[in-house]
Amino acid sequence: MNPTRDSDFDLLIKRKTNELEPLVRRMEELRVIFLSEVIKFSKKWYEETARLYVASHSEITICMSKEKLASMKSSVNNLISNAEKLVTSIMSDPQVWWHMAPVKNSQFSMYEQFDDRFPAIVDRAVRRALGELGGILEQFGYGVTLGGPNKWSYPEFWFEKTENTVAPAQPFFPHLLAWSEQMQETIRRYSEVYREALALVNEIEKLKEENKKRQASILWDTA
Repeated sequence: MNPTRDSDFDLLIKRKTNELEPLVRRMEELRVIFLSEVIKFSKKWYEETARLYVASHSEITICMSKEKLASMKSSVNNLISNAEKLVTSIMSDPQVWWHMAPVKNSQFSMYEQFDDRFPAIVDRAVRRALGELGGILEQFGYGVTLGGPNKWSYPEFWFEKTENTVAPAQPFFPHLLAWSEQMQETIRRYSEVYREALALVNEIEKLKEENKKRQASILWDTA
């Protein structure tokens, strides 16, 4: 259809919007699946990474009292127990998921994976969730800091500054990270639906702009 009247544009926009709605619902389903996978991944990761630091920094570990080491282990277990709440809060940010606040003319490659490089917008959120372990490692002297006053005296910086210069740094895991296969597959599927949905949003916006231009021309001709 080549729209020539307001009703033609309205009909096309409605049709495109109806095509978009099931895509947005599917993207939300995939977000929820990804969330559950990150929760499972983070629980295992917290335990394995804490154990890795305890073993690789043996000179620190063997100098601890049994009570202090037990306290650290309890803190890690508490973090694991709270993983669902923590990950849900971080991974529910609308800025991470395009479908929660669709923006026209976004990059089609926003959620694509390139070899071992995961989509930065999602990977950053995952790393923020994992970075919470850094607070425990810092507390028990494992050379990690979340950005405290003496941050430059630590060998590992587990924090990320936000664009807001007033806001405190956020926990952030800075080292090499491999997502689980399930996480990667879910984001691949999300990326496919995202590209289709973005194309529709761009079409809808183009139709709206064309209609505005047509209306402006009509006003000029009839003035």
